[in-house]
Amino acid sequence: MNTIPHEIEFRKGDTSNFESLWADEKLVNALYDKVGHTQTPNQNQVDFFVENVKREVKRNRNVKLAIDACVHCGACLNACPTFLTTEDTYNSPVGRADLIRGLLKSTKLSGKIFKKAVGARELNNKSLEDVSTYYYQCLECRRCGEICPFGIDQADVTRTIRSVLYDMGKISRYTAVVIGNVERTGNNMALPPAALKSTIEFARDEILEEKGVKVIPKIDQPAYAMFIPPSADFFSNIETLKGYMLFFHSIGFDYTFTTKHAELANFGLFTDAKHLREIGNHVVNVALELGVKAVIAGECGHGWRAFKNYVIPELEKKGLSGLHVFHLVEDAIESAKIKLEPKNNDGPSYVYQDPCNYARGGDLIDEPRSVLSSVVSSYQNSPHSRERTWCCGGGGGLLSDELLPLRTEYAKLWYEDAISVGGTHVIRPCAICKAQLSHTLPRLNKKHDQALAYSGLMDLVYKAIVP
Repeated sequence: MNTIPHEIEFRKGDTSNFESLWADEKLVNALYDKVGHTQTPNQNQVDFFVENVKREVKRNRNVKLAIDACVHCGACLNACPTFLTTEDTYNSPVGRADLIRGLLKSTKLSGKIFKKAVGARELNNKSLEDVSTYYYQCLECRRCGEICPFGIDQADVTRTIRSVLYDMGKISRYTAVVIGNVERTGNNMALPPAALKSTIEFARDEILEEKGVKVIPKIDQPAYAMFIPPSADFFSNIETLKGYMLFFHSIGFDYTFTTKHAELANFGLFTDAKHLREIGNHVVNVALELGVKAVIAGECGHGWRAFKNYVIPELEKKGLSGLHVFHLVEDAIESAKIKLEPKNNDGPSYVYQDPCNYARGGDLIDEPRSVLSSVVSSYQNSPHSRERTWCCGGGGGLLSDELLPLRTEYAKLWYEDAISVGGTHVIRPCAICKAQLSHTLPRLNKKHDQALAYSGLMDLVYKAIVP
């Protein structure tokens, strides 16, 4: 399958027709060259896949636990958004694990027969097609790990399997392009420095017009801190960008944007650790080059997870620190450094929904709620919130056009949560969430005859700040 199936039929019980478009050899080789990866040996791909998965099972105890300890209790089926919306067993934690378990239990490799939980089939390239298709339908949201009685994190298996597929030259075209862009230009959207500067100046001028405040943001200049938002905030989330800039100005925070790395997102998390480290190390190197003392992260769930768990430890080795912008906003509110008027945001019925990677991997649950309670008069938590939050449907890098009908189905869970409590405005402070909602919300609103809106949290901070 190598076309974009915008109108492909969604059928419950079988989502094998939703296959990602795969990167071509030229794009894959460019990624390999960037991280010094050795080309895959000229070997039967089934053999290569099985051998390398077996190696990972021996090396990674989490993967071994996920493969060996699963007793098919079904708890994850009732928690997994991909299974609940598609009812496709393979599109579930236990189903995906069974695809791998069948491969590992084969006594011989290519061309032989093996047993799976659902029966017998030939172990061949079709088996690999199933693996790649369904492991690129996983959202990596980690909700299964929250509910599993054994604590099995099938998202860790997804990352491992995708890494092995990457070593074979198989990676979704969308994630390959995004990773290539950030490693080549410093941001996912390949925006040139002039475009980044122009957007910052546009936001500066709007702040002056709307708030009467002349902010003077630094760009590529020495400062106490380097600020890294997701690049989407320079393009489609301008209200979020204005929120950062007015907030920093209001507390007198000395910071600089940088055109050399204007991207918090890190799609290496969804693909291969070599690229996660490559992107993370570039953040550290740019910070050292600018001579800052701290690096501040903007609104992005998986970006924060990679930043918190990899970049911050690397920064600390160099004597630098790292924080999320919400930590600074919460501190400014508690110490009365800014004046806020929640009534400026009156009108909508707000519902807060935790981004997956804040709640399950980023330890960022209470801080955004603390900020939110100070910038709106009232809000509701989503019925499924905190560690049990529903993924937006675009997690795991599933933002490609060919998967739009599928991820629209995934989105129904959080959408129905919001409208069930009378919500008219969903707050999701995450770049992937906002990108997903921008494409799926119009479809869902039309289907349900609703007018649900969305934004990040810094958008509301911007409106609430009294200069």
